[in-house]
Amino acid sequence: MISIIICSRNPDISDELKQNIAKTIGVEYELIVIDNSKNKYTIFSAYNEGVRRAQYPYLCFMHDDILYHTDNWGTKVIEHFKDEKIGLIGVIGGHYMPKCPASWWSAESLSGQIIQGFINKKNEYETELFKHTNNKKNDCDIIEVATIDGLWFCIPKQLFIDNDTLKFDESFIGFHCYDTDIAFQIIYNGMKTCVCFDILIEHFSYGTLDQKYYDQRKLVFKKWEKFLPVLRGVEMSDREKTERTNFVIKLNDIIETNLKIENNLLKIRKSHAYRIGKIILKPFSYIRNFTSK
Repeated sequence: MISIIICSRNPDISDELKQNIAKTIGVEYELIVIDNSKNKYTIFSAYNEGVRRAQYPYLCFMHDDILYHTDNWGTKVIEHFKDEKIGLIGVIGGHYMPKCPASWWSAESLSGQIIQGFINKKNEYETELFKHTNNKKNDCDIIEVATIDGLWFCIPKQLFIDNDTLKFDESFIGFHCYDTDIAFQIIYNGMKTCVCFDILIEHFSYGTLDQKYYDQRKLVFKKWEKFLPVLRGVEMSDREKTERTNFVIKLNDIIETNLKIENNLLKIRKSHAYRIGKIILKPFSYIRNFTSK
């Protein structure tokens, strides 16, 4: 019933993840692991390959660093797609994407939940439950959003069959912003992108927000600029939209400045002059340490 598509950094996923899926999914499934240990694929080409191989009517795209905390989650996925207007479900996402380069969370209008894992200052693994809801009744299992976090999401296979333009856009490279782009494609084709609250997933990493991510985000914005802004699942006044857009623009300026500083420092550290300087100054560090004792 569900084809699970994973772009793996290793030749295969861990036995722990395999056992976790088998124990919790609750429906018939197949595992399609795209071996990307040799970096043959981008996330876009890997997921398109997964769609081509899939045999079942529901496609689940997921990272290889998650675990499920909900039993029979496959049944819940199928139940959500009984609403034929829903084209994609995730577990956490954003309601508003402004007319500027933005992440799903940057406009600070979120819904969904995940257990986020992280390494604390003592080098110990900890988890924290992140739950956001913009549903006024606070009792729904699903809510519409503008885009989702790509750690996990599902799409009916029939949508790819019925619409040959619906696919992961391989004009992009790397491993960023595939989630925003496919969510926008779903909405552009008249379907709903949603997040559900009845499937709980633990994510073991935060992802990498580096220069490549922010460069890719600009390219996605350029592709969808005429389609933006996108608001789904909540009401928002024009004033609030303007305030949130201005906030994201200021945030982008801060990020750009910090990235430039980091890149310049990295160039300095890699320079020949910096390495020579370290060699020259090394004896002085020994003298300083000796005289301080």
